[in-house]
Amino acid sequence: MPLHRLKDYYPNYRETLTDGQMDKISSYAVYAQGGDKVGSAKDLLVDDSGHFRYLVIDTGPWIFGKTVLLPVGLARFDYENTRIYVDGLTKSQVEHSPEYSDDMVVDEHYEKRVRGIYQTNAQGRSSRQFLNDNYISTEFQNDSRAGDLRRMPPIGNRASATATGNDSVAGDLRRMGPIGAPASALTETHTPSSEHNASIHDQETSFYGLSDEDNHGLLRSYEERLAAHHSRNWVE
Repeated sequence: MPLHRLKDYYPNYRETLTDGQMDKISSYAVYAQGGDKVGSAKDLLVDDSGHFRYLVIDTGPWIFGKTVLLPVGLARFDYENTRIYVDGLTKSQVEHSPEYSDDMVVDEHYEKRVRGIYQTNAQGRSSRQFLNDNYISTEFQNDSRAGDLRRMPPIGNRASATATGNDSVAGDLRRMGPIGAPASALTETHTPSSEHNASIHDQETSFYGLSDEDNHGLLRSYEERLAAHHSRNWVE
């Protein structure tokens, strides 16, 4: 399944999704084992259905200034401190990761090389409970601050109705409100789940699966909004 940079997949996402503040993802620093900083998040790659697959990491002055891909499931998010941790990651792994550039095609061979680099890290996630498409965290349902992306339920949950673009912190990646489409968009004939064909990304949950343990609840919530956008456009 082809992969796309977020801005290519949804060109006006800054205006529609986050009030022009989607570049907040670039404020997240990436840390390896031992607290070594290895770069900063630069972008996200999504598949045809709007599922997140990779973080694009700019290693800057820390590791030769190369850009690499990190399977999204391996990232552990600290939203309070805008940090991303990768358990067990070493600088050597990053140094030997295949380089990524914006104009390249991420094909099966390239992805296999990426997974080879992170194989040990993925094995460490074998005990995770991965979030499925119907995941709704109890914490999200009961929290009154629905506009905060860290505490926002997936589309279709009634609690999300209180989050609007008028929220005082709307636009921050961590506090993004809903797109504004009705929850019924997910129940139409062409739902994201019916469009989404099984792929290596679905099979390799240790690399791409989102888990509550790694603080991926908000990422899943955001992903569902992208999938809903894709579904509506497909129907139209």
